Amino acid sequence: MALREDQIVRYSRQILLREVGGRGQEALLAGTVRVDGIGVSGLTAAAYLAGGGTPVAGAGSLTLGPWAPGFLMAPSDVGLPLTEALAREVPALNPDAAATGPGGGLLAELPAAWSGDAPWVALGGDGMRAAVVFRSAEGCVWCFGETVRHLGSPPDGALGVAAGTLGALVFQRLRLGLGPALGGRWLVPPGVVEALEPRRCARCAAREAPSAP
Repeated sequence: MALREDQIVRYSRQILLREVGGRGQEALLAGTVRVDGIGVSGLTAAAYLAGGGTPVAGAGSLTLGPWAPGFLMAPSDVGLPLTEALAREVPALNPDAAATGPGGGLLAELPAAWSGDAPWVALGGDGMRAAVVFRSAEGCVWCFGETVRHLGSPPDGALGVAAGTLGALVFQRLRLGLGPALGGRWLVPPGVVEALEPRRCARCAAREAPSAP
């Protein structure tokens, strides 16, 4: 689909990036991301993805609590299912991001159930740090699962906002075919990003083990 003139203006900063360009922006507009998370990290990611032109739909059966109003949600959204709240608030933020097609990826706060097409982006933590773990369609499902099962829920506050922001950026890159098939990042206060090495499932560990002489 060709970009309209108003869309070229709206996404001009992304289009100017060599990694995105006009074709990349068209790709971001073409596929819906399912978001499963009602904390600060999940809602921050949903807002950034919608602002960048990725259609956003709710996943799961979560209901917004009193902490939700802020970056994306309004006080009137408290008590609504996430799916309904996103269907109302996302088009108000960016009409292009209203979900109209099938899901093409999942971004979720841990703990979460993982299913459907990749990209998958998990937002979690270990009590001291926030974590973003990701896989593309080429990444091992079992290594991804082995990694995220050792993580807890993402943190609140500024660190949670940072995790959601990074998670949205990572999802966009995966949608554009950029970056490794499987990986992760730690976010350490006050704002340091460190590599998070994914755990290996038994099959991948055996395949990567050195052969006996």
